[in-house]
Amino acid sequence: MAIGSRVFGLWLPLAALQVCVQGQPPPPGAYRYPLDIPARLNANFGEMRPNHFHMGLDLFTERRTGLPVLAAADGHVGRVKVEPGGFGRALYLYHPDGTTTLYAHLERFAPELEAAVRRRQYDTESWALEWVLPPGAFPVRRGQAVAFSGNTGASSGPHVHFEVRLTRDDRCLNPLRHGLPLPDDVAPELLRLAVYDRGRSIYEQTPALHPFRRTPQGTAVPGIIRVHTDRVALAVEAVDRMTGSPNPNGVHAARLLEGDSPIAGFRLDEVGYEATRYQNAHADFMRRAAGGPWLQFLTPLPGDTLTAIRSPASSPTAIRLTDTLPRRFRITVADAAGNTRVADFTLQWSGTLRRPPVPEGMPMAPGHVGVFETASLQVVLDEQALYDTIRFQHSERPGQGPLSFSAVHRLHRTDVPVHTYFTVRLQPSRPVPAALADRMVIRRTGRGSPLVRKVTPQAGAYAARFREFGEVELLADDSPPAIAIPGLSDGGRLAGPSIVVRVSDDLGAIRQFRGELDGRWLLFAQQGGTYTYRVDERCPPGRHTLTLSATDEAGNKSVRSVVFTR
Repeated sequence: MAIGSRVFGLWLPLAALQVCVQGQPPPPGAYRYPLDIPARLNANFGEMRPNHFHMGLDLFTERRTGLPVLAAADGHVGRVKVEPGGFGRALYLYHPDGTTTLYAHLERFAPELEAAVRRRQYDTESWALEWVLPPGAFPVRRGQAVAFSGNTGASSGPHVHFEVRLTRDDRCLNPLRHGLPLPDDVAPELLRLAVYDRGRSIYEQTPALHPFRRTPQGTAVPGIIRVHTDRVALAVEAVDRMTGSPNPNGVHAARLLEGDSPIAGFRLDEVGYEATRYQNAHADFMRRAAGGPWLQFLTPLPGDTLTAIRSPASSPTAIRLTDTLPRRFRITVADAAGNTRVADFTLQWSGTLRRPPVPEGMPMAPGHVGVFETASLQVVLDEQALYDTIRFQHSERPGQGPLSFSAVHRLHRTDVPVHTYFTVRLQPSRPVPAALADRMVIRRTGRGSPLVRKVTPQAGAYAARFREFGEVELLADDSPPAIAIPGLSDGGRLAGPSIVVRVSDDLGAIRQFRGELDGRWLLFAQQGGTYTYRVDERCPPGRHTLTLSATDEAGNKSVRSVVFTR
């Protein structure tokens, strides 16, 4: 059945819903709150997250799923996404003012759209989906139920992730600054000031932390902060709370002034997804990796080119102290509603420079290609890879087991971030048998889950690309994935409402899964290594053959079939 120009039961003139391309930020009140419950946020725009800024608002759903999600404004369904991680099930509405609103981690879409998505999945034989729809397919009106809240994708609890974007380039706008007002009369809190010696790398030091104190005269760091460097970098620990919500959210803006002159700062009004990884430069990655707080830099790192959030855009990487006289500074932090907090502090250079010895290792700096080589390893970083200078450290130990074909190489430190993908080339420590030549992978271990990459042979070496430091090893993977079907045996009977399949691999990297019922593709939803088919009209009562296949990153494939009766 063709998709009609219906609003889930309501016909609308399409001319009224054409998307314009001006892309101007919407005026206040342009959007309504997307839920019919009291407004409350779990997280706001620009909060610090591992490897990214939070690009929208997390809307509290009272710890429930299945709440109606409402269109924030008139428009049409422009895109639908279904994925095992990330947004899970997500809906993009395009609006006539050139903006897009996004609703993510959904349980399901409104019935007519849900049916169309399911048809599309069967047509493409893919549960994972990114579907761009024509403007006339599904028009919607402000306040209309378009989906139901859930907990899908990379979600740690029921909520709705809501974004406002410019349709032309998908740049995310702060919804609290662009058309979605929420009441807020609570000012941010300044907790601590972090002071760094900018005469050496951020990654070679621990900052001095100075608590802000609130007194009848205002907020300040008491006394004088004496430093043994003539170049200082500064960061702040700050949180914001909204009226009626206890959650500690991120601050919208911060500014450093000397006298009445703004020197440095940031303002989180808009960020594009192509730039969101610069969060690793905006905050002190090492301190957070060690379990510390989010410290947001007022003075940017040398390799932080995300000038869109700098205020002013020419913020210096260091405050220069040219003499030993005390210098007074002021920090202001603000939320999206304009509530502000002000704090004062004084810096004084002692007149001496105290710096520990420079650590050993090969120097690599932002803005330059970095190459590290040994007889069995090459690491190549491009000009945008680093945010600050590092002294690249390397060590190795013998690989273990019959399927290891290289030493285990430690690449620098896992608490130092990398912005772009870099190339790792490993020379095998012994000849690779012909039977394993197309089963070679490089595994990286360190922070987070192990990551396995299929290699590219290069002049006797094997290459793969990664985005984080850690330990790397060349391995042969000749073990296919394991497929388990709990509760369903060959020749058995299916009595429940679904078929659950669990797929595992010794290296934890499943590239492809496929299920077929009686020779026809079957819709299995994925959550991690679990795949679920909910019984529908494609599995009528009677005898059936279920065939499952799974392929890992190295290309090993498992196939399993069971005959069952429903």
